[in-house]
Amino acid sequence: MISNGYAMIPVVYTGWKQGFNSPWVIVAVVGVALAVLVYAIIQWAMFRYRLYEDKLGVRQGLIFKKTHEIPLSKIQNVRLEQPFYFRPMGLYSLVVETAGSKEDEAVLAAVSYRKAIQLKHQLVNPLLPSALEDVAADAEDKYQAKNARGNNAEINGAESHGTYASKGLKTRSESLVRKGFKPLLLFGLYQNNLFWFAIIAGPIIGQFDWSQLADTHLAQSAWHGYELTIGNHVIYQIVLASLLLIGFYLLLSLISMAASVLKYYPYHLSRDNNTLHRSGGIIAKQSDALALQRIQVIRFSQPVIGRLLKLWTVYFKQVKGTEVEQKSQRHMLVPSMTRQTVSALLQDMKGIEARTTELPKHYNPIHFGWYWRRGLAPLIVPAVNTLGMGLSPITELMWVIGLGFTIGLYLRYRQWGYCLDGNDCWIHTGMLGHSWHLIALKKVQHVTIIQTKGQQRKGLATLELGLASGTQTIPYLPLHDAREIAERALAITGRSYQNWI
Repeated sequence: MISNGYAMIPVVYTGWKQGFNSPWVIVAVVGVALAVLVYAIIQWAMFRYRLYEDKLGVRQGLIFKKTHEIPLSKIQNVRLEQPFYFRPMGLYSLVVETAGSKEDEAVLAAVSYRKAIQLKHQLVNPLLPSALEDVAADAEDKYQAKNARGNNAEINGAESHGTYASKGLKTRSESLVRKGFKPLLLFGLYQNNLFWFAIIAGPIIGQFDWSQLADTHLAQSAWHGYELTIGNHVIYQIVLASLLLIGFYLLLSLISMAASVLKYYPYHLSRDNNTLHRSGGIIAKQSDALALQRIQVIRFSQPVIGRLLKLWTVYFKQVKGTEVEQKSQRHMLVPSMTRQTVSALLQDMKGIEARTTELPKHYNPIHFGWYWRRGLAPLIVPAVNTLGMGLSPITELMWVIGLGFTIGLYLRYRQWGYCLDGNDCWIHTGMLGHSWHLIALKKVQHVTIIQTKGQQRKGLATLELGLASGTQTIPYLPLHDAREIAERALAITGRSYQNWI
């Protein structure tokens, strides 16, 4: 209730302003809080878990009992979370995700740091000896001491490496990427999500009486000054509109930038043997673990603002439905990366199937036929309405919308391409921004070559590469290129008996 209550602030504020302050509201809130509390106590009382040699067993439920038995070999990710209300007690929630599941398979809440670290190591690396059992108490003492001093730094891989060395234990933990305050602010700026700003600010902005604000002396003076200095100059109007647009975007980015810092600071990506670990977070601390062999596709995304800043976001895509970051299509990510730091990261990622170590600079474009079949379709509706109704404000608006879709399709066509680098396939997509998808052909589970009659006449085809993370498509490429990629993928997987996932 506490962690998700912020979403109710606009509703409560607007309702109270409208006079909806009945005492029954307080009674309803107290009743819901008591119901949630009783439900939570029952959940806690009936929850049990046990770690076997080859599986994790979880039992829960009062009336309808549920028992989960999760094979350790099927575990995709293990994530540690520390909501702010767990921090005074030094407790964590340990989240277990498996391949192919859209929901968390198990959530072990209110686990001590020592137990959480032991379980995380045993679940992610079930075949490796646990080196944490003897040193977890020392790590917990250090962590609690840091909290007592007000230091929010996480016990990261480098610190753990020092602890292991003092105990004479062998480990290959190494730090890969660190991001401070400024890179995370830039990440929030170029990876801006306007959805939450609209949800939170929309109802509050709706309470303002804009007609009354327009009648104020300040607004009248501003409008008079605009008419005298800018109203008659087109160039000045364009400059002002551009400045207002930039200012509006920066205003909308404030929530995104704050959320980026609160969620990821201080960002730290480390590697322990063949497992990636990401830690960070101010209010709710998080620590994610991902086995390198589980990575299906690596996506390098660069939105429009990111292109201006020359910054990329790296996503490690896993089996579809088991994303580390959220249940949506966001995955374990690395923010604010340049081409040079991307190359350095790929060189340190030995253990993944892909062998490429730098982003391509060129790609083979798809055929113009892809755009030709789609580009004129948005113009059919305004053309038909113009013939029937004549030119009017409505049909003019239709033409503007249709042309916008046509231009968008053309920009998408220009950004769609591919290139083959050894046993790795790169797919380039985008519109105003762009992204690269790095696919190791060894991870391909099935290939499909599709040809329409028009494509057959022109020697073209559409290639689909099926992976555990989803299907990657390259449309309208030459048939011989489609066959080369498909046959190379089949030849590689035909000689490999390794589990795809």
